[in-house]
Amino acid sequence: MIINDDQYRQFRVHVHHLDQRVPARRVLAVAGTIGLQNSPPGAWEQAVFNRVADITAAELRGMLEKQKSLLQAWSFRGAPAVFPTQDAATFLNALAAEKDEEPWIYTAGLVPSLPQLGIDYTTLLTLVSQATKTVLADKTITGKSQLDAAVAEAVAADLPAAKQAAWQQPSPYGAKQTLGQAAVSFMLRPTGFQGLVVFGQRSGQSPTFTSPKHWGVGWPEESAAIHELVQRYVHAYGPTNRQEFTKWLGCSIAQGRRLWDLVADELTAVDAGSVLTADLPEFQKAVEATGTLRLLGPHDPYLDANGRDLLLPDKKLQRKVWRTVGNPGAVLLDGRIIGLWRQRKQGKQLSATVDSFVPLTNRLKQQITSQVEAYAAFLQVTLKALTYDE
Repeated sequence: MIINDDQYRQFRVHVHHLDQRVPARRVLAVAGTIGLQNSPPGAWEQAVFNRVADITAAELRGMLEKQKSLLQAWSFRGAPAVFPTQDAATFLNALAAEKDEEPWIYTAGLVPSLPQLGIDYTTLLTLVSQATKTVLADKTITGKSQLDAAVAEAVAADLPAAKQAAWQQPSPYGAKQTLGQAAVSFMLRPTGFQGLVVFGQRSGQSPTFTSPKHWGVGWPEESAAIHELVQRYVHAYGPTNRQEFTKWLGCSIAQGRRLWDLVADELTAVDAGSVLTADLPEFQKAVEATGTLRLLGPHDPYLDANGRDLLLPDKKLQRKVWRTVGNPGAVLLDGRIIGLWRQRKQGKQLSATVDSFVPLTNRLKQQITSQVEAYAAFLQVTLKALTYDE
C-alpha cells in the first residue's frame, strides 16, 4: 500500500517508531504528542508499549505515580488522559471554554435538568469548581461516585434553602444518586481544566482523585498553551479540518471555531483537509508502509486519526472497531486494520483472542504471537492462551 507521507507519518509517530534512546525521555515525547487516552484503564500503557522499546508497564506507572513526570486528568472529550506534567497547560487549561461556548459533549446531558435544579449552567460550574477546590485541597478520595457525593455535599452547604429540595431529589441519570450528585458528576470534568482535580495513585480497581497541590505537582500557566494544543493536533492528525478537531476535543462549535482560527494562517489546504505548512514537505513525499504489524489497544491515538476509510474501507467493519462503548483493540498491518483483538488479564496471566477480517497466514500468526508475547512481557505476566476467530 502506498500512502502519502503525512498519513504514514501518523503511523510512524503513533505506532511504528521504536526508539532505543533513554526510554523515559521517549515516553515523555510520545505522551506529549497529543496525549494518551486512558479508558479503559491501562490503555495509555499499551499505547506506549507500541511506541517505546525497553520499558515495562510497572516503570510507566512509576513515572505517573512516583516520579510524577506524567500526569493523569480529564482532558479531551472529557476522558482520562495521560500527558507530561510539564504540558498540563496544553492538555488542561487550554480546553477551558469562554462565555457562551458551553456545554461540552460530556456536560450537554445535564442541560435538560437545569430548570429542575433552578441553577443556570455558568453558576453551577462555579459552585462545583469552588466545592471541588475545598474538598480536594488536602485529601485524596477513592472512587468517582464517592467524589461526586463529597463535592455535592459541599455544594449543598452553600445553596439557599429554596434550592435544597431540588438538589437532594432522586437523579434520573442513575440509581442511588441524587440530582445534585449527578450534576456534580457532569461538571467535574471541566473543573480539571481549571487545575482543580487530577487522578492520584490507583487503589485496586478504583481510581483516586486529589488536587494537583496535594498530589505534589504544578505547572506554569502559559499564554501560548491554546495555540500549542491546536498545533499539536494538526501536526499529529493532518490532513484534517475544524470539524474533526471539534469532534476530537469534544467542545462546542463556537469553541472549536475560536481555537481553530488560532492556526488558520499556518495551514495549507490539501485534498483531504489541511496540514501545517511547516509539515508540507513531508506530506508531499510518498512512503511505502510494509511489513509492520501492531496490536493497538482501545482508543489508541492512531485510531483517532481523521480518515477511517483509509484505515478500514469497509463501513460495516468500521462499526466493529469504533463502537459507542466497549471498543476492542485493532490488529494493524501495513497501516491498515485487518482485525480485532481482545485481552483479559487475570492475576499474572494474560489471555487474548484475535478476530481476523482477512485470512491469516502462518507467518502473520507468528507475528501476532510474537506481539502478544512481547506485550505479556511488558506487563510482566505470562501468556496463558491466544485464540483465533477467523
